Amino acid sequence: MAADSMVQLVSFLAGQQPHEVLGTPESEWVDFKSVSPKGPYDLSTDKGKFELCKDVAAFTNGTGGLIVCGFKAKKKQNELHEVAERLTPFGKELVDDASYKSVIAEYVRPLLRVKFFWYDHPEGDPDVSGSYFVIEVPALPEADHWAMVTRGITDNGQFIKNSWTIPIRNGDTTAFLPPDEAYRLVNDGLRTRRGPAVAPTPVADRVRSREALRAAVGVEETPVLFFQTIPDHPRGLVPNMYADGGLRDILGNQDTLRDAYAFNWASVHNRPEPHEGGLLLADASRRGLLIESDGAVTGAAAANADMLGWAMESSSVIEPRRISVFVLTEITLEYFRLVDQHVLPLIDSTWTHRIVASDFTRPPARTLAPGDDPSFPLRSDPQPATSDIWNHTWQALGDPERDAYEALSRIYPLFGLDVGGNPFVDADRVVTARLQA
Repeated sequence: MAADSMVQLVSFLAGQQPHEVLGTPESEWVDFKSVSPKGPYDLSTDKGKFELCKDVAAFTNGTGGLIVCGFKAKKKQNELHEVAERLTPFGKELVDDASYKSVIAEYVRPLLRVKFFWYDHPEGDPDVSGSYFVIEVPALPEADHWAMVTRGITDNGQFIKNSWTIPIRNGDTTAFLPPDEAYRLVNDGLRTRRGPAVAPTPVADRVRSREALRAAVGVEETPVLFFQTIPDHPRGLVPNMYADGGLRDILGNQDTLRDAYAFNWASVHNRPEPHEGGLLLADASRRGLLIESDGAVTGAAAANADMLGWAMESSSVIEPRRISVFVLTEITLEYFRLVDQHVLPLIDSTWTHRIVASDFTRPPARTLAPGDDPSFPLRSDPQPATSDIWNHTWQALGDPERDAYEALSRIYPLFGLDVGGNPFVDADRVVTARLQA
């Protein structure tokens, strides 16, 4: 037998009938992957990352489809397409879902709501054992065409920076949009834009959310750095907010760079609580995180000795207002590691990130210095904040290191500084390894 649709193929796997999938030809809606010792895609290499992103982008540029890992496909003499001919289930330890999400978020534009599923092979089979891994790729709406991979690849499998490709599913193979067609699309877009200019509708500034979170953390009289992420086109309630493995579980068991006592959004003492259809996780006087029912996120980090000024106020001879460069950078990166990886993929929309520095000039004004945090005694030349109303936005990139850089590049000018003076920044991103060194 063979599956003739995505629904039927998934029903075979869910019903532990993988043998019924054998004989299914690869097509515009399904691609089969056998598995090497490194998994379906070797994400330790540029080639593996490119192959994953190419396959995902090709399906979303068509009718959507399934990448089904754990089947060997082969073209026979009397067949036009490769056909699933052998079961090759494998151990779940060969796939790190988070790494797959991260690679797709980093190298595919626009951001896609790709889903991952595991299906177990029937127990007691003397020939093979393990599971099947399925990547479900939605079709991109016509108005959003085309999805692209933001890197090219050399013949020896290395990324080419400042290049891009647009893969297209062509039957059971992948083709690429020709340069002439890409040129035509760009020109068509430019001609359209030459019409009367229409200002884009700005994403709503959720002031009320900041005020509510500030009160929940108990820092109404303290300068606060807010992070916000808002869907440009809200789609209603976020799916599975309270389900097993949903956002509540993710907030309660965060994958942080260091433990929950470090500068991140996890809490040792509190659990995320339901709040007006969303979630609230607050640590009094330090930080808080609010996720609303439509997926909008607000984070608040207090600019005091318990949080952004940690270790900067440990002595009475030290000015009681200085912000730690390390803490600022880590809490910023951790926000985008959480939101870009776990919230943005839940809503089929573009997103806007926002940073707001509130009351930073309230006496004593908060200060920030170029370079790293100096050892005691604290020297260098800290600069005071220059505005009490500092509010800036940018289009979410979906890459935590790059979005963290974009945030810092908007925070540093508040103090009359350039973000290039931050030692954890390189080019257009925050380098995670430097924070962990």
